Amino acid sequence: MKKVAIINYGAGNLASLINAVDYLGYNTVVLDRPKKNYDFSHIILPGVGNFGKLSDNLNKLGFNDYLIKNREVGNYIFGICVGMQLLFKSSDESKNSKGLNFFEGNFKLFNFKKTNNLPIPHVGFNSVEHKSTEIWKNVPNKSFFYFIHSFRINSIDKNFVTGITNYGQKFASFIEKNNIFGSQFHPEKSHKNGLTLLSNFLKLK
Repeated sequence: MKKVAIINYGAGNLASLINAVDYLGYNTVVLDRPKKNYDFSHIILPGVGNFGKLSDNLNKLGFNDYLIKNREVGNYIFGICVGMQLLFKSSDESKNSKGLNFFEGNFKLFNFKKTNNLPIPHVGFNSVEHKSTEIWKNVPNKSFFYFIHSFRINSIDKNFVTGITNYGQKFASFIEKNNIFGSQFHPEKSHKNGLTLLSNFLKLK
């Protein structure tokens, strides 16, 4: 059976993700420390928390180098919420901390006009308008997924954006680049559509 690694670096809220992957029939391994061998074809980087703190944790635990090596050998990596944000270079949430720099870009706080008057953070279900790439197979366009975040990517190469969401302003909610994927939303908390998306990721080969 295929083994799936979920990185435990202090991001919290691992249980729902573990349950989702187990439900899909995969053997989940929670990594508290990097392994020297790269025997996991699929690795998930969850994220609930502060960009700076989690960036520091990744570095202190040695997961930065581990993820870079896994990217280089072609293993699939999926960052969720702050896990997606850490795939980028930086975030205004913690300006002195650096991400993995798999994608160029910086995260900024939502900046609404007074007429929008939307609360921050962006919490709850919202729709994702997506391109029909392999990971979106059998997920209807404009399906709803669960979000909880205050920062969004400010600019990114449009070739890597396969999901767009509108919360007062449009922002990239899903990204893909070769073997690297990221969702600003939580698929593990998004019912059937989220499980389908996770299943599609775990089937990639």
